[in-house]
Amino acid sequence: MPTIAPVLPIVFDDIFGVAGHTTIIGNAKQNLKNLLLTNPSERIDVEYGVGLKTYLFENITSITLETIKSKIVSQASKYLPSINISNVEVNPSTLSENGITIIITFSVSGSDATSLALSV
Repeated sequence: MPTIAPVLPIVFDDIFGVAGHTTIIGNAKQNLKNLLLTNPSERIDVEYGVGLKTYLFENITSITLETIKSKIVSQASKYLPSINISNVEVNPSTLSENGITIIITFSVSGSDATSLALSV
């Protein structure tokens, strides 16, 4: 079966060698996750990345949550234009008083809406 991009971190299977995404949605989720977790200037383009790790010791306030949300929307529109984001929720985590939960609802190329959930 043809693949679109390798699964990250690299995973090997017994049939095809390096495992890969076989759907556009799976690849889009991986690209979004990479965008969220990459720090600006970590790659060749110094502006690429939301840099969630930079908020690690910030107080969780409504201003911080709104800043993260707007950064996700602006970064995705600039670097992942094929992903159409319909909603971004950034909320304090219910699992940890020091964490946040991010839920991004999106679609790709006319596909049905799907979501990516990430807790940090």
